[in-house]
Amino acid sequence: MKTGMTGKPSTTLLILAAALAGTACKQEAEGPPPCCKQIDIPPGVPKFIIVADDVSGPSDGLKVMIRAGMLQPVKRDQIYAPMKLLYANVMKRTILEPIHFEGWFYASEAEARSGGEGKLIAKVVREQTDRAPKCENNLKYDFAEQIERAFIHSTRGEQELQEDLNDTCHIAEKKKVERYDEKFRLKTSYKVDVGNQAVEINYPYVEMGKDEYVANLKINSAMAAWAEYMTSMFAKAEELKSLTFVGMWNDEPVVKISVSREQFNNILSRLQETVAAHAAITFQSIGMGAKSSEAAEKEQEQFKSKTYKDALARLPKEQVSVSPKLKWVGGWRPEKKWGGKKKGRR
Repeated sequence: MKTGMTGKPSTTLLILAAALAGTACKQEAEGPPPCCKQIDIPPGVPKFIIVADDVSGPSDGLKVMIRAGMLQPVKRDQIYAPMKLLYANVMKRTILEPIHFEGWFYASEAEARSGGEGKLIAKVVREQTDRAPKCENNLKYDFAEQIERAFIHSTRGEQELQEDLNDTCHIAEKKKVERYDEKFRLKTSYKVDVGNQAVEINYPYVEMGKDEYVANLKINSAMAAWAEYMTSMFAKAEELKSLTFVGMWNDEPVVKISVSREQFNNILSRLQETVAAHAAITFQSIGMGAKSSEAAEKEQEQFKSKTYKDALARLPKEQVSVSPKLKWVGGWRPEKKWGGKKKGRR
């Protein structure tokens, strides 16, 4: 450094050194420029932020890896929109599409910056050999969604809920399947109690395919509907803690049964299986000529009735209500306790 006659640095050099030092401090405080170029997110698509955008390879062989964090809570079915938006943007941002692309989504910006596969909520991938993107969705359905799907399974079957393995990213718009009883006055419905993780099923006993009640409701038919919905709903809705089944006939409740998951697991989980197994034995006995169809049918109805009434007797009285209009096969009385001993004469 040049000095004046006195051997001290000149004023000009001191000012310059101070300016350079200030610039260096300012750059250090600002840190590296933020990543990355963000995507314009249209209304209706859950907001997310890109925290890593790694690109490698030549222009005709690009490989892209992006990490993104959600900026708002997102449900399972909602995450497909951000995945499709990110994929479309990456495919169009260069003249040639990348030969390999992965977009990893996390529940928050902080988790996205941490990275790793442990907290991935969703992933969209297109490899060089793929004709279309593939999506993985690790989000669980919330309680209300579980109930809705379990109800659809119980009323309309599994087919409506099945995923298209050729369209895991839900690119094609799924056609709404209208219920056959959509315009009926009498149709099965449900009410959800999210706070208590409970559901109430309202089931009208109607003629098959008609908007009218059955003329003669049999107790075994009424119980079979209860058992079917109870088994299906508990099996398909993993967070369901309590189910109440209300069976309607001629606009009056004739069956009302409440069951907790603990009671279902300990007492009722094999109820349908038990009835079905006996039906198979009965059918076999008819085929072997051991019994006439009339005798076998009578025995089967008696077995069903005993099986259902024994099951109900194991529940607390306040959880079971069956109208006296429904006659039990064999003349069973509801107040009889499961496993109770009959009082003999002294």
